[in-house]
Amino acid sequence: MNFAINYQSTNLNLVKESPPSEQQLINLLVANDRRAQKELYQTYYGKMVCIPMRYTSNKEEAYEILNDAFMKVFKSIKNYIPSGQFSGWIAKIVLHTTLDHVRKKYRYDKKVDQYEPKILSVENDALSNLGLQEIYEKIQLLPDASRAVFSMFVIDGYSHKEICEELGISIGTSKWHLSNARQKLQKLLNF
Repeated sequence: MNFAINYQSTNLNLVKESPPSEQQLINLLVANDRRAQKELYQTYYGKMVCIPMRYTSNKEEAYEILNDAFMKVFKSIKNYIPSGQFSGWIAKIVLHTTLDHVRKKYRYDKKVDQYEPKILSVENDALSNLGLQEIYEKIQLLPDASRAVFSMFVIDGYSHKEICEELGISIGTSKWHLSNARQKLQKLLNF
C-alpha cells in the first residue's frame, strides 16, 4: 500500500495514493523512475515467474532469469508500442530471455536426422485427477534439454521448426527430446 505524506498546516495526514494507470506507469518507466520499476516488478513478478520455472531445474535459476528479463524490460520500455496487452509484451521478453538461457546452458546431444516418435496415450481421467502443481513438479524432474523442448512444444505452442530455430537443433533432435520427455513423464506419473 502506497502512502503520501500531506503537509497541510501543522497536521500530518496520511493520504492513500491510487496506483498509477498502465499508461502512467509506462511513462514513468520511460523516464527511468525507480519507484515505477519497483511497482512494475512487484505487479508482474508473480505472474511471470512461471515462465522460467517451466524451463529450469531450480527456483534460484528461474529467479535469476526473471531478474535478467526485468532488466531487459526496463532497458527496452522506450521501444514498447501498445499494440496488445502490456503483460503480453513483458511475457514475451521473459520467454525470450528464458530461451536464451536454455540455449546457452543445456546441451542437445542427441543428433537425430529422422525420428518418428511412438504415440503415447495418457488416459484423460487419470490426468484430470492430478493437480496442476503435481504435474508441474513431475515436469521439473525431466532432463533439462528434454524439459525445455517439452515446455516449448506442449506448453508454449512452438512447432518443431520454431524450436529448432530457437535452440539451434535439428527437427529430429527436437522430436527425440519431446518423445523422451513424454516417455519419462508417463513413467513419473505412473500411467
